Amino acid sequence: MVQEPNAKNWMSVCAPCDRYEFRNDNSKDLFELFKEKFSTPPQDTLPKPNEYEYALVTTHIPDERHGLNKGLYIHVPHGSAFGNNMASDYLLSCYKASNIYCGVSPTEGEYITDSIGELARKEALFVATGCPKNDMFSDYISGSQEKRDQIKHEVKQALNIASDQAVIFIASHWTSRGILRRFGTSLIQALSTLGDKVHIIQGAHPNLWTNHVSTQTSEWIYRSLCHERDRGSASLSLGVSDAIALLASDVVIADISSIVIEAALLEKPLLLNIDKDSFRNNQTYEIYKDISVQFEGADDLMQAFMNGVEFPSNRDNMLKKVRELFGYNIGNSSKQVAKIILNSVSNLKTA
Repeated sequence: MVQEPNAKNWMSVCAPCDRYEFRNDNSKDLFELFKEKFSTPPQDTLPKPNEYEYALVTTHIPDERHGLNKGLYIHVPHGSAFGNNMASDYLLSCYKASNIYCGVSPTEGEYITDSIGELARKEALFVATGCPKNDMFSDYISGSQEKRDQIKHEVKQALNIASDQAVIFIASHWTSRGILRRFGTSLIQALSTLGDKVHIIQGAHPNLWTNHVSTQTSEWIYRSLCHERDRGSASLSLGVSDAIALLASDVVIADISSIVIEAALLEKPLLLNIDKDSFRNNQTYEIYKDISVQFEGADDLMQAFMNGVEFPSNRDNMLKKVRELFGYNIGNSSKQVAKIILNSVSNLKTA
């Protein structure tokens, strides 16, 4: 899909991909530095022990077409959850492709072992580091209510959102069960009838704009979103991280995306469109279900906003469970991952 020149919020690249576009010159320069590594893989694709030529730090499974075959693969979490997508065993594939796997919590390690058995111990070294992405929420999560209100106020100011407007953040996964592919922009249109009392921010998973989704689907979703943006119904958050939108939000509407876990860590009210069959892990499904109120469509959602909702009685206990399973090591995760990377690099074969 071609990037529109004036679409400043457009997310244009997400690996694996046949082409490469860059957010800034620094990203491009870094890619050019290692460009010679991206070639057709030779036949001897499996590196021998202790002969790694470089470390590849990745948030997704390495693509063999890139020819990066003599490296030490270090996997870092790209989302806060696990077991929340029945579409594939992608998490397990990432684990099997890694030499060192940085996990979101010790419980994720148990999930991997339960899923693939004793082979788990032979595939990769699992290290529970926590999710580095969540470190950015540390001040909010550990702060007093006054501190949280201050952070929220500053973020709304940065986004030019009036202090008296409630912020509704809609987050969408990229799969067919995701909000945008299932409902299009109908939820924005329904919520916009609430008028100036609310500000709607629509988020979208980066995979919506890549070869994970058909070009036709990407096209109509993007044009629909731009239409809602241009008529003033919603602002868009189409990048990799929705941290700013989450911090500003008063209510989060979502699906199976791991954004749900990040919103729960921030103790945001959640309205979810979920289906048990979309989850590989029943424990994760129970958490999503019990920290939220579920809705089936736009009418159901509007009834919740008009008449109010009552959250499950065990929501507080489930929020504690979220912190235990997915909020592991918040504030220190990035440091631990950095140490793992630096220690690994120091042991690489020198030229």
